[in-house]
Amino acid sequence: MNKNLIYGKHTILEFLEKHPKMLKTIWTKDLAYLKSFNLNDYKVQIIKTTEKNLDQMFDQTVNHQGMVAEIKEFNYTPFSELLTILKAQTTSLVLLLDQIHDPYNFGAIIRTAVLLGVDGIVILDRKQAQVNSGVLKTSSGTAYDLKISKVNNLTNAIKQLKDHGFWVYSTNLNNKSVDFRTVDFANKSVLVIGNEQKGVSDLVTKNSDLNIFIPSNKTIDSFNVSVASALICFQIATKLAKV
Repeated sequence: MNKNLIYGKHTILEFLEKHPKMLKTIWTKDLAYLKSFNLNDYKVQIIKTTEKNLDQMFDQTVNHQGMVAEIKEFNYTPFSELLTILKAQTTSLVLLLDQIHDPYNFGAIIRTAVLLGVDGIVILDRKQAQVNSGVLKTSSGTAYDLKISKVNNLTNAIKQLKDHGFWVYSTNLNNKSVDFRTVDFANKSVLVIGNEQKGVSDLVTKNSDLNIFIPSNKTIDSFNVSVASALICFQIATKLAKV
């Protein structure tokens, strides 16, 4: 499968409404759905094809709903540029993802981040899901509405953010962790979300200002990372009057 393919009628129509310049080619078995869009303005190639041809574009069975599209490569924001933007703001919320592997978790985190006014996401350039077609589909294209930066060292990124006045909060359950609901989050906050299995790495934890946790009834080990991100982001965004 081409890594830059997205599929599903509703997903692609949403891209056409919000991010038409990001589309290169659309394959469809029914042109009627596209008649209301002036695609010539965005140089999107339209190809009418069959259900069988659409099926053959993928290595496995997917519910493409008769429509597939190729998207352009995602452009990351240089971390230095993100820092410059954040420096000019009096309140900021940044997500720092410590090796999130599942692209669907990453996409869900991005979608929530956009809804809650997060100012940027920082990820590793390796051992981390990148912004690909799966992430863009899950996020409904909202990744294009957010500044996402790649770095090769999260600890160095944390130090630079601290130099710009940020406090760093890591989701971590240990004997020093505090209930996130009791925290008076700083006007410039970084929320660290850890790997789905291992959580936040030791070095990132060591360089954080505070470890926080989400209380639960203990019937399962922990919240899904995208859910945890949403719960805490909402709390911080409310404090910073972003929502």
